[in-house]
Amino acid sequence: MSDETSDVSETPKKRSVLKIVLVVLLALILLGGAVIGTLFAVGFFESGSAEDAIAAMEAGENGDNLEDIVESEQPQGKNEDSDEGELAYFEIKPELLSNLFNSQRMIQVQIAVMVKENDDKTLVEEIKEHAFPVRSSFLKILSQKREDEVSNLGFRENLGDELKKAMNDVLEKRTGSRHIQELYFTEFIVQ
Repeated sequence: MSDETSDVSETPKKRSVLKIVLVVLLALILLGGAVIGTLFAVGFFESGSAEDAIAAMEAGENGDNLEDIVESEQPQGKNEDSDEGELAYFEIKPELLSNLFNSQRMIQVQIAVMVKENDDKTLVEEIKEHAFPVRSSFLKILSQKREDEVSNLGFRENLGDELKKAMNDVLEKRTGSRHIQELYFTEFIVQ
């Protein structure tokens, strides 16, 4: 009789230990699957070396490819008010990102401009040559904006006018004329 009671008490203990081992093993398998899935998602297993990625980033920092900084499109139509030239639109790349003055908040804008192209179609290229001083003046203006100004009615229009004036000032200083007809925000984020 005593043998039967000891066999019965050992069986539930073995089963509970077996259940714990299985749960821990299942948890480890799920955790490993999550880690491997995350690594795939972020591109850890993609072909290509880190040296290639570093070289591409350095090329972008050095400004080796001006087309990445200022992307131009073909002229978008004739200006009917004047026969001086066609209108050309181009977007300044990449977007501008700056902290607001004395704040944790950020402002990010993507800017496109309209110019009246000259007869030999060199004005857009001339403006592209001065992309770095233009970006610098834009970032200076954006970093001086305060958090309370951003919520004011008409802030976006006033900022657009201020950036257009700054860009024309830079171009006038460097090329001798004010080329920018209009400035547009294609992206405007404050967070």
